[in-house]
Amino acid sequence: MSFNLEFHDNGVTLSFADVVTDEDLLESDDGLYGHDYPQGLKFQLVDLTDVRDFQASHKTMRYLGEKDREYSQTHGRQVIAVVAPTHGRANTIVWEVWAQDNSAPDPALLTKIVDDRSEALAWLKENGIELP
Repeated sequence: MSFNLEFHDNGVTLSFADVVTDEDLLESDDGLYGHDYPQGLKFQLVDLTDVRDFQASHKTMRYLGEKDREYSQTHGRQVIAVVAPTHGRANTIVWEVWAQDNSAPDPALLTKIVDDRSEALAWLKENGIELP
């Protein structure tokens, strides 16, 4: 298993390392959405900093993007920051295209792909999420 989920009352921090596969992404997504968040799932912070090879397919990235968008539309606003300095950045862009709802003037899901964790934390804070 190349990922770690750290749960908060209102969201999750998800870190990946080494090689990331479709199976890793789908398993982590099941854990993420299967958890009970006392304040609701308001944010995800996904960190790909320690990934050395990202082998996930575009099909999986599309599926995850659509799932995140649909979840936010039915469960309320969610912000997702992805730290993708190198490996996984192209696939993260594929995910983001499918996650965003550009037809809505006030979309339920806001996404941001950044180069480092401090940039992600600052963006989350701008959107009402403070992490220790």
